[in-house]
Amino acid sequence: MKLTNKFDTRRSHRLIQFFLDRAKNWNANDRDFSIYWSMSHMITTAQIMRLLAIKRNLDADICAIAGLIHDIATMESGKTNNHAARALDYIAPLMKAYNESNFAKNDALKITDAEIKLLEEIIPQHSNKNETSANPYAEALKDADVIDRYLHGVEANESEMPRLLAVFAELGY
Repeated sequence: MKLTNKFDTRRSHRLIQFFLDRAKNWNANDRDFSIYWSMSHMITTAQIMRLLAIKRNLDADICAIAGLIHDIATMESGKTNNHAARALDYIAPLMKAYNESNFAKNDALKITDAEIKLLEEIIPQHSNKNETSANPYAEALKDADVIDRYLHGVEANESEMPRLLAVFAELGY
Protein backbone atom coordinates (compact mmCIF):
# COMPACT_ATOMS: atom_id res chain seq x y z
CA MET A 1 0.00 0.00 0.00
CA LYS A 2 1.29 3.45 -0.89
CA LEU A 3 0.68 6.21 1.62
CA THR A 4 1.28 9.90 1.11
CA ASN A 5 3.11 11.88 3.77
CA LYS A 6 -0.04 13.86 4.59
CA PHE A 7 -3.69 12.85 4.70
CA ASP A 8 -6.13 15.45 3.36
CA THR A 9 -8.78 16.08 6.02
CA ARG A 10 -9.78 19.64 5.10
CA ARG A 11 -13.39 18.95 4.11
CA SER A 12 -14.22 16.65 6.98
CA HIS A 13 -12.59 19.00 9.48
CA ARG A 14 -14.57 21.91 8.05
CA LEU A 15 -17.73 19.84 8.43
CA ILE A 16 -16.83 19.19 12.06
CA GLN A 17 -16.48 22.93 12.58
CA PHE A 18 -19.82 23.46 10.80
CA PHE A 19 -21.57 21.00 13.13
CA LEU A 20 -19.88 22.36 16.25
CA ASP A 21 -21.19 25.77 15.24
CA ARG A 22 -24.70 24.32 14.67
CA ALA A 23 -24.55 22.49 18.01
CA LYS A 24 -24.63 25.84 19.80
CA ASN A 25 -28.29 26.04 18.77
CA TRP A 26 -29.27 22.49 19.64
CA ASN A 27 -31.46 22.00 22.68
CA ALA A 28 -29.50 19.93 25.19
CA ASN A 29 -32.69 18.80 26.94
CA ASP A 30 -35.00 15.97 25.91
CA ARG A 31 -32.43 14.24 23.69
CA ASP A 32 -32.07 10.48 23.41
CA PHE A 33 -28.29 10.94 23.54
CA SER A 34 -26.30 13.90 24.80
CA ILE A 35 -24.86 16.39 22.36
CA TYR A 36 -21.44 15.28 23.60
CA TRP A 37 -22.18 11.67 22.63
CA SER A 38 -23.49 12.68 19.21
CA MET A 39 -20.46 14.85 18.43
CA SER A 40 -17.98 12.33 19.79
CA HIS A 41 -19.59 9.43 17.90
CA MET A 42 -19.67 11.29 14.60
CA ILE A 43 -16.01 12.30 14.83
CA THR A 44 -14.71 8.88 15.87
CA THR A 45 -16.87 7.12 13.29
CA ALA A 46 -15.31 9.37 10.65
CA GLN A 47 -11.84 8.27 11.76
CA ILE A 48 -12.80 4.60 11.61
CA MET A 49 -14.27 5.21 8.15
CA ARG A 50 -10.92 6.64 7.02
CA LEU A 51 -9.15 3.53 8.28
CA LEU A 52 -11.61 1.19 6.54
CA ALA A 53 -11.37 3.27 3.34
CA ILE A 54 -7.60 2.81 3.26
CA LYS A 55 -7.95 -0.91 3.93
CA ARG A 56 -10.71 -1.37 1.31
CA ASN A 57 -9.41 1.07 -1.31
CA LEU A 58 -12.40 3.43 -1.02
CA ASP A 59 -12.41 7.23 -1.17
CA ALA A 60 -11.30 8.13 2.36
CA ASP A 61 -12.66 11.67 2.16
CA ILE A 62 -16.23 10.69 1.30
CA CYS A 63 -16.01 7.85 3.84
CA ALA A 64 -15.06 10.32 6.57
CA ILE A 65 -17.89 12.63 5.57
CA ALA A 66 -20.36 9.74 5.68
CA GLY A 67 -19.10 8.84 9.15
CA LEU A 68 -19.50 12.43 10.26
CA ILE A 69 -23.10 12.76 9.18
CA HIS A 70 -24.45 9.21 9.46
CA ASP A 71 -26.46 10.13 12.59
CA ILE A 72 -27.46 13.52 11.26
CA ALA A 73 -31.14 13.02 12.10
CA THR A 74 -30.28 12.23 15.72
CA MET A 75 -27.88 15.16 15.94
CA GLU A 76 -30.37 17.64 14.54
CA SER A 77 -33.57 16.37 16.19
CA GLY A 78 -32.19 14.76 19.34
CA LYS A 79 -34.25 11.62 18.62
CA THR A 80 -32.95 8.23 17.49
CA ASN A 81 -36.22 6.68 16.33
CA ASN A 82 -35.86 5.66 12.68
CA HIS A 83 -32.89 8.03 12.40
CA ALA A 84 -31.23 6.28 9.46
CA ALA A 85 -34.27 6.67 7.21
CA ARG A 86 -34.99 10.17 8.54
CA ALA A 87 -31.47 11.21 7.50
CA LEU A 88 -32.87 11.79 4.01
CA ASP A 89 -34.74 14.80 5.39
CA TYR A 90 -31.45 16.36 6.48
CA ILE A 91 -28.60 15.39 4.16
CA ALA A 92 -29.18 17.59 1.10
CA PRO A 93 -30.38 20.69 3.00
CA LEU A 94 -27.49 20.54 5.45
CA MET A 95 -24.88 19.90 2.79
CA LYS A 96 -26.31 22.88 0.88
CA ALA A 97 -26.10 25.00 4.04
CA TYR A 98 -22.50 23.83 4.57
CA ASN A 99 -21.60 24.58 0.94
CA GLU A 100 -23.01 28.10 1.30
CA SER A 101 -21.31 28.72 4.63
CA ASN A 102 -17.95 30.28 5.41
CA PHE A 103 -16.73 26.78 6.28
CA ALA A 104 -16.69 25.88 2.56
CA LYS A 105 -14.90 28.98 1.32
CA ASN A 106 -13.76 27.46 -1.98
CA ASP A 107 -14.89 24.77 -4.38
CA ALA A 108 -12.34 22.27 -3.05
CA LEU A 109 -14.15 22.30 0.32
CA LYS A 110 -17.67 21.90 -1.07
CA ILE A 111 -19.64 18.65 -1.16
CA THR A 112 -20.61 17.83 -4.75
CA ASP A 113 -24.07 16.80 -5.94
CA ALA A 114 -22.71 13.34 -6.79
CA GLU A 115 -21.32 12.99 -3.26
CA ILE A 116 -24.63 14.12 -1.75
CA LYS A 117 -26.39 11.47 -3.83
CA LEU A 118 -23.96 8.81 -2.57
CA LEU A 119 -24.49 9.96 1.03
CA GLU A 120 -28.26 9.77 0.52
CA GLU A 121 -27.86 6.21 -0.74
CA ILE A 122 -25.63 4.83 1.99
CA ILE A 123 -26.62 6.63 5.20
CA PRO A 124 -30.23 5.34 5.33
CA GLN A 125 -28.81 1.78 5.21
CA HIS A 126 -26.47 2.09 8.18
CA SER A 127 -28.88 0.80 10.82
CA ASN A 128 -29.49 -2.46 8.92
CA LYS A 129 -26.41 -4.20 10.29
CA ASN A 130 -27.70 -7.71 9.55
CA GLU A 131 -28.28 -6.93 5.85
CA THR A 132 -25.50 -6.84 3.26
CA SER A 133 -25.46 -4.05 0.71
CA ALA A 134 -23.91 -4.20 -2.74
CA ASN A 135 -22.50 -0.74 -2.05
CA PRO A 136 -19.05 -0.99 -0.40
CA TYR A 137 -19.49 2.48 1.13
CA ALA A 138 -22.70 1.38 2.86
CA GLU A 139 -20.93 -1.68 4.20
CA ALA A 140 -18.00 0.40 5.44
CA LEU A 141 -20.42 2.73 7.24
CA LYS A 142 -22.22 -0.16 8.94
CA ASP A 143 -18.87 -1.61 9.98
CA ALA A 144 -17.50 1.69 11.26
CA ASP A 145 -20.69 2.40 13.20
CA VAL A 146 -20.72 -0.97 14.93
CA ILE A 147 -17.00 -0.71 15.78
CA ASP A 148 -17.31 2.82 17.09
CA ARG A 149 -20.33 2.08 19.23
CA TYR A 150 -18.51 -0.96 20.65
CA LEU A 151 -15.38 1.09 21.40
CA HIS A 152 -17.58 3.67 23.16
CA GLY A 153 -18.91 0.91 25.43
CA VAL A 154 -22.29 0.38 23.76
CA GLU A 155 -23.30 -3.26 23.96
CA ALA A 156 -23.45 -4.95 20.55
CA ASN A 157 -26.72 -6.76 20.11
CA GLU A 158 -26.95 -10.28 18.74
CA SER A 159 -27.51 -9.13 15.15
CA GLU A 160 -24.44 -6.85 15.27
CA MET A 161 -21.98 -9.42 16.65
CA PRO A 162 -21.26 -11.26 13.37
CA ARG A 163 -20.44 -7.93 11.68
CA LEU A 164 -18.32 -6.78 14.60
CA LEU A 165 -16.36 -10.03 14.70
CA ALA A 166 -15.86 -10.02 10.91
CA VAL A 167 -14.51 -6.47 10.87
CA PHE A 168 -12.14 -7.14 13.74
CA ALA A 169 -10.93 -10.27 11.90
CA GLU A 170 -10.44 -8.20 8.72
CA LEU A 171 -8.32 -5.77 10.74
CA GLY A 172 -6.22 -8.62 12.13
CA TYR A 173 -7.74 -9.01 15.60
